[in-house]
Amino acid sequence: MKWEVLVTGLIGIVLFWCIWIWEPMEVHAEIASDDAFEGVTWEKIIEGDIESPKGVVQSMCVTDDYIILIENYDDTADRSDIIKAYYRNDTDAHGKRVEKYTQAKRVVERNYEHGNGMAYNPNTREIAVALYTHLNPENRGCIFLIDADTLSFKKKVKITDDYNILGIGYDEALDRYIIQTNVDGGYSFKILDSQFQVTEDLGKYEGSSKGNNFQDLCVSGDYIINFPLTLGLGIGDFMNVYSISRKELVSCPQMDFGLESGIVDEPESICELEPGVFAAVVNVYHEDGSRTFSVYKTMVPYNFPAVKTEEEPKEEEQAEETSAREQEDGGDQKEEEEKPSLTERVRNLMKTTYSMKTIMKTALIIFFALDIVLVVYLKVLAVRRKRKRMLEKARRERQRIRQQIRAMYGEQL
Repeated sequence: MKWEVLVTGLIGIVLFWCIWIWEPMEVHAEIASDDAFEGVTWEKIIEGDIESPKGVVQSMCVTDDYIILIENYDDTADRSDIIKAYYRNDTDAHGKRVEKYTQAKRVVERNYEHGNGMAYNPNTREIAVALYTHLNPENRGCIFLIDADTLSFKKKVKITDDYNILGIGYDEALDRYIIQTNVDGGYSFKILDSQFQVTEDLGKYEGSSKGNNFQDLCVSGDYIINFPLTLGLGIGDFMNVYSISRKELVSCPQMDFGLESGIVDEPESICELEPGVFAAVVNVYHEDGSRTFSVYKTMVPYNFPAVKTEEEPKEEEQAEETSAREQEDGGDQKEEEEKPSLTERVRNLMKTTYSMKTIMKTALIIFFALDIVLVVYLKVLAVRRKRKRMLEKARRERQRIRQQIRAMYGEQL
């Protein structure tokens, strides 16, 4: 029994020591400033036809493998809407080579009301759809959940009876959703936990920007980003950038997608492809009456975390370590010359034994708590490592985009 207690205590001490000395991986990355979207250049990556005579692509989100779009067939409750998935990478979910940004899936299954917003949760592998309207009265204040792998409907979640959900985004770092209400809720932003329970109201934003309505939103660090509805106002396209911590609109830059004159466009949704790389879907109305949609991407100034590298010790540091070792050796020689008596050594041994028993009892008590702490820590570390890989991928993507823009425009960013 004593050995079991000893082993259990030692394991607890080792776990505590490992966690204590294990330096966490610092990953701090964010959009560089409130004005990061000022003057950005947009690159078209996807273009397609709108299938329905009255259809509009209303929302977009990004999963691990796809860029997902919802085309609202029309504003009736009896027609199924169209969900399309485009390859996000040059390999599919199984590692097979594919052509990036080509269509991978098309699902026509049910009506998603207006389908005005989407957000992907990688933890649940679900896509939350903000309906915006309630053509079916029982859908007021609800969101729909879609399986991200099959693009099939899973279930309906009721948020409230007081307003409809205009847009929705997911904050992976804090495992929470952020929604924007329709006009019934004053276009307010609200924070939801992972179970879709409202935890905080960020305030109303009615009349805070250009236009008189809003499109879908995305969340990036401390920022909520969306497009105000300016279609038909003749003032061009704009983007709204809100600060969550400051609870205010901090920037409203004008957008230029490089479209020809005479063509009417409507930006509908924005999402983050990689850290600092954003995609926007835009409906385009041509002079001949035809309608298409385009997906553009852009790169904004971004603060990446500094990567620490292990350096070889300098000669001065090595000299100091050598001197310290020599001093320690000299101290050992002095200690050998002044050895304690036998009685003092026995007394010290008894004190040490008593201390060890106390330590083992304490370690046994904290052992079970440490197990839980270790599991949570490893999960956090895994998320940070994933984030770091995304940041590295984003750096490479930014370099590739710069090379493309130099080739197209012959100038440096």
